[in-house]
Amino acid sequence: MKNYILILVAFLTLGFISCKKEEITPGNYGPNQSPDSTNTNWQGGYGNGGVIGGGTTTNNELVGTIWVLTEFKQLGYNSYYPNDTIRFIDNTKYNINNGSVRTYTLATNVASTNKSLTFNYFTPFGGSHYSGQVGGMFVSDSVITNTIFKNIQNTTYNVIADFKRIK
Repeated sequence: MKNYILILVAFLTLGFISCKKEEITPGNYGPNQSPDSTNTNWQGGYGNGGVIGGGTTTNNELVGTIWVLTEFKQLGYNSYYPNDTIRFIDNTKYNINNGSVRTYTLATNVASTNKSLTFNYFTPFGGSHYSGQVGGMFVSDSVITNTIFKNIQNTTYNVIADFKRIK
């Protein structure tokens, strides 16, 4: 038994002594080191552009559409008729009246025909993040009517809004 313990200690000691730090080589960077900036087109070497899962992106139905916010009101307050134009640039970006680009999400709800539309930094409602449940066919119907958009940062401020698709 004593011999087994000595052999085990010897192997463990050799294992710790033989460990050494790996040299820094391209692709193996240490702290506070930047990768080589000359290799900027690595995606071109892959048939799918380096994207896992096929490399194709399907645009949601809002991409390329233009909407007008025709009316909104906070519960208990007067209606506003801003006529702001919202352009959906791609799957995650929109702008209002050709202003700054902001983000949005459009998600299909589980076990529902509705979809969840969330505007981030939506200035007509005050600049916060607002999410509302819209009908599953709202884009082809070209209208969002009497939809409650909830302020997802402060639950006390909800807005009822109407949008009309113009393109």
